[in-house]
Amino acid sequence: MRAEERVTTSGPLRVAVLGGTEVGKSALTVRYLTKRYIGEYRSDTDMLYRCVLQVDGAPQPVEIMDTSASCQAASHAHLQWAEAFVVVYAINNKQSYSQAANTLQELNERRPSASVLVLGNKSDLGHLREVEEVEARTLALNHSARFSELSTAESCEDVTDTLDSFLKEVKSQRGVATGNCSGNVSPKQRKMSVTRMLGSLIGRHSPPPQPITELIVLDKEERTKLVRSSRQI
Repeated sequence: MRAEERVTTSGPLRVAVLGGTEVGKSALTVRYLTKRYIGEYRSDTDMLYRCVLQVDGAPQPVEIMDTSASCQAASHAHLQWAEAFVVVYAINNKQSYSQAANTLQELNERRPSASVLVLGNKSDLGHLREVEEVEARTLALNHSARFSELSTAESCEDVTDTLDSFLKEVKSQRGVATGNCSGNVSPKQRKMSVTRMLGSLIGRHSPPPQPITELIVLDKEERTKLVRSSRQI
């Protein structure tokens, strides 16, 4: 198996959320993990969320990397680190869809065995639609990917159902877990509580979100270290 396709058979499920600027990657990730919707985020760095979720009826460690659109040079690192990918575009932004199509092509070439979900966000902006659902669904089908169209802003249930189902698929594709992740040496990372980070983004007077185990802010050097350590597993 090529280095780009190596994933762990035990330990946390690793999912990278990819997509262009302002398609709602951060909103989607936080909506799923906290059930809250926040419209504006910092977009100059990657955010790595570590948590334990109920996946297929059992507790499962999960790591979700909310990637920054400004970190184009890090795409190689993202592709090596994750075992599954959520590729997000906005239905009212044709350019974001084209970028998603390019990402799918790259995944098809470099990570053909990975689980992939194509997600059309902002379905509440149907009156501004630039990407037809049938077009995107066909694209996903051609790349053997799952597809969903939803509104992160309007429906927490749709986000939860879609990502719960996807994580269940990712877990099932691992098969019977073997080995362990004791060889994984975490790089030195800047850590802070999710409540503190989100509080700085949404204002001091908003009620705190539900707790998440850990949020790690990754700069370029730290992303590289993270990939190197994941290869040792």
